[in-house]
Amino acid sequence: MDILNARVWVFFYLICFVALLWAVFLLTQGMMLWVGLTLVLIVVGFNFFLVASEMRGHKKRERMMKDITAVKPEGIQGDKNKGK
Repeated sequence: MDILNARVWVFFYLICFVALLWAVFLLTQGMMLWVGLTLVLIVVGFNFFLVASEMRGHKKRERMMKDITAVKPEGIQGDKNKGK
């Protein structure tokens, strides 16, 4: 996660925290029980999906960087032509 991307994550998790607080308020008051439970399930499920997606993207970037660094340019023979 980059530094610039961290700002987006902080903002996202603040919104999720407010949604969970509102859901807990609805659950403790006893009114709109299904709305509170649905909100909790949506927030937790969406967070799980985003974290899993971020992990997949990180693995893909690591694999791509490993592939890029493993490629050797063709035509370079090393030090064979240095002495001539």
